[in-house]
Amino acid sequence: MGGAGILLLLLAGAGVVVAWRPPKGKCPLRCSCSKDSALCEGSPDLPVSFSPNLLSLSFVRTGVTQLKAGSFLRIPSLHLLLFTSNSFSVIEDDAFAGLSHLQYLFIEDNEIGSISKNALRGLRSLTHLSLANNHLEALPRFLFRGLETLTHVDLRGNPFQCDCRVLWLLQWMPTVNASVGTGACAGPAALSHMQLHHLDPETFKCRAIGGGLSWGGRRGIQGNDCQGQGACLTPCRAFSRRGKTLSKQHCLPEPQSSHL
Repeated sequence: MGGAGILLLLLAGAGVVVAWRPPKGKCPLRCSCSKDSALCEGSPDLPVSFSPNLLSLSFVRTGVTQLKAGSFLRIPSLHLLLFTSNSFSVIEDDAFAGLSHLQYLFIEDNEIGSISKNALRGLRSLTHLSLANNHLEALPRFLFRGLETLTHVDLRGNPFQCDCRVLWLLQWMPTVNASVGTGACAGPAALSHMQLHHLDPETFKCRAIGGGLSWGGRRGIQGNDCQGQGACLTPCRAFSRRGKTLSKQHCLPEPQSSHL
């Protein structure tokens, strides 16, 4: 028995009441911890002083505004990480760096409007991913690159704009063995409430301009995702697959009526 244990026995034998506390720094303020899990609720920031052997970590209603690169480098043994009802809106590149054992990542019911394309880099053991019920209108291309172990992906409850920004996602889904829940389109108006998995990638006529995708070609669903900074070319309109005008845009020349 160590010296601390002997001291506790001596104090107890002398009638002194001793309250046991976990080692300092192993369970941050506003967190509840057990041997291999922790739940933090209402914390004003992102606590980091957990046991390096922690397996499960949950954050509920925290004051975190963004997930920065390397936020969890001190707890590399995590298998499950959950965020729900938090106020952060941005996830930076390499936010989960060092979590090579992470299998479950749930980021649900937050205010995320932006996620960097390399935010999930290095999660080579990830099987379950949920980004459900956030404010994501689009996902960056290659977001899931390197995540070959995925079996379940939940993207439902986001206001996706079903323009060229979702084309890569439609092309990616049939190539993986994962079950993917995508939810419905929030726009453009003609596609509002249509399930993403009902969209036909062949109807999209997109081309790369200035590092992004823009609409072009004949027929197909078109939109205003022109260039990286929103700069546009010549006036045009957006057309549905049946040639119906969706909205005025300023992207590429309008298709000829003979092709509608």
